[in-house]
Amino acid sequence: MSRTVNYGKSAFGNFLYLCLNLWLMFMATAASSIECDPKKCKGPIQHYHELRCEPIYKKPSDCCAVSYNCSHLSERSPYNCYVNGHVYNIGDKLKDEDRNNPCDIDCNCVKGFKDVATFTCAAIDCSIMRIKEGCYFKRKPGTCCDGEQICPEISEERTKCEIDGRTYLDGEPFYPSEKPELVCQCSKGYKGEYVAPFCEHISCGTELLRTLEIRENCAPVFYHSQIPQTSCTYGYRCQNYNDTVIHRITKISSNNVSEELTSEKLSSNKMCKFGNLTMEIGDELNQATDYSSVCVRCVCEVPPTPTCQRLPDNECDVTNHPLF
Repeated sequence: MSRTVNYGKSAFGNFLYLCLNLWLMFMATAASSIECDPKKCKGPIQHYHELRCEPIYKKPSDCCAVSYNCSHLSERSPYNCYVNGHVYNIGDKLKDEDRNNPCDIDCNCVKGFKDVATFTCAAIDCSIMRIKEGCYFKRKPGTCCDGEQICPEISEERTKCEIDGRTYLDGEPFYPSEKPELVCQCSKGYKGEYVAPFCEHISCGTELLRTLEIRENCAPVFYHSQIPQTSCTYGYRCQNYNDTVIHRITKISSNNVSEELTSEKLSSNKMCKFGNLTMEIGDELNQATDYSSVCVRCVCEVPPTPTCQRLPDNECDVTNHPLF
């Protein structure tokens, strides 16, 4: 009889133990998914997303990728245009479904510089009409230049939105710090949620507009104030004959910690590619080899593309450079 009772208690205890472990596993998984913030990771993540590169993680549960697989880019023909997984021949017109934003109008695949196929689009001039005193222009969501001039009878009637400690008025755009991949517009009915029609995803149009830079393994460059993980580049740095790689192994002192870091780096087969140069993790490119690299620090963080960012003005003077 005592055996039966003890056995029952043991079975019940095992059941509770199993439930507790399952609950802890669920909470750990939920916590990791909530805490996964791309801004905490390294590398030009938005650039990789635009190019449809596949993230590679050290562990499946990790938030940040250690590298990205962009091998599909090397398989592309220089005589075709590629957007959103679709292939275009020279002379083809961009389909509406592949437009990155409303201003991608009359885009055609043509033979471009160095005979590499690329898209060219109509030049859009969104000149805003003269705004009357006391009025403001409000862009219509989902359009390129369309909008309306609004003239409230009383200035206090204009809707206000409080975002990240700042006040925005009706019609004014803002970029939420916790969702930097979105561009939003203050409008009546906004309740603090980053949803349509108030917000829309930012598309950099990398595939559409940067075919040659992609093909030549150029690196996107970001301003000091930008977040490379979620921002669109303002330009590219492409290889020239003055570019060289500064290897990290020559920059560290010979102590036990440095030797461990060096061994770990050298054992990795993940490399960054810049033009025809290869960079190991931690390697940098030399600066001021042309105008695009003045005061720009490029370091291999998350292969295969180095992370390039302008240095702040108090650290580097863009007017102080060699003659190019």
